[in-house]
Amino acid sequence: MNRIEKFYTWFDELFPQANDQKLNQGLPRVLATILLVAAAIAFSLLIINLYVFSFTEKISDLGTFGDFFGGVLNPILTFLTLFGLIATIVIQRQELRLSRIEYEKTADALSTQAVEITFFNILDLHHKIVDNLKVDINELKAKGEFTGIAEEVFLNFIKMSKKTTFNGRVAFDEILDFITYGAKSPAEILERYKAIQDNHNHVLGHYFRNLYQALKVIHSHDEGVVSKENKRKYASILRSQLSTKELALLFINCLEGISDTGRFKNLLVEYSMLEHLPIKEYEEAFIVAGSVLASKEQVMEYKNKKDFSYVDLQKTFGGAFGKNKGIPYNLKPNKEIQPTAESGG
Repeated sequence: MNRIEKFYTWFDELFPQANDQKLNQGLPRVLATILLVAAAIAFSLLIINLYVFSFTEKISDLGTFGDFFGGVLNPILTFLTLFGLIATIVIQRQELRLSRIEYEKTADALSTQAVEITFFNILDLHHKIVDNLKVDINELKAKGEFTGIAEEVFLNFIKMSKKTTFNGRVAFDEILDFITYGAKSPAEILERYKAIQDNHNHVLGHYFRNLYQALKVIHSHDEGVVSKENKRKYASILRSQLSTKELALLFINCLEGISDTGRFKNLLVEYSMLEHLPIKEYEEAFIVAGSVLASKEQVMEYKNKKDFSYVDLQKTFGGAFGKNKGIPYNLKPNKEIQPTAESGG
């Protein structure tokens, strides 16, 4: 390392990149040392020249002494002034850097706080939706909606339940019992549940849409705002709010071809939302939550996430309906029938 590089190293060490408590600890000492050395040199020159010129009585020699003294002292003072200016600029730059870091920390804290407020508001809304749930078995018994359920099955189920209307969290239990009562295959359970979602979506539709949005709020934020660890923490809090029956209906709801395109199910896979769902093998299938018969294929759907990296070329109507596939993309209005003028006699 040559002398120039050593000088650069020494100068850089005067301004350590540290926190504000340790910032520039060596700088005041260096500046004080330079000032003392400069004062010592100036005082030494003054003594020497006074001693030398004390033997002469010429006024012109005294003027020469003053020029010499000023010529030596002025560059030293100028150097100190320049050094102090550079030091001030560097210190201000470091202070601005520290201020920017603190500002970024504050901004991140506010962003995290905003995420938490949104998440817990959705969680509060989730509880309100659960409290307001209402299911009427007689309403589900509408003619033609459950072709796989015989009339005596309906009557036996109502007789067993002793009432037909259920409110709040109990509604999940009754819906689950309703779709599994007397069912002989996983396909029959799915058919009954799909009939509820297609014809009585007001019962559970709002509930599952809000649950999906809660997971989207967690997942959609950049990791610079919400870390993976915090995302899993929020998902765990959400999961802890769900009863066994809710988890079982969530399992059914997000199966292929029911009411989810796969994006909701991907979030369930991402955050292990079914981790605490009671499930065990039963012959060639599985028993979920003690009553739901599920095939191995249905369980395997929750092993891996669905791939959405492909480009969806399917055309949709758009507008306020977005990607709603219930409307033909090329829908056109009917031709208006022009009124014909009545011919006069």
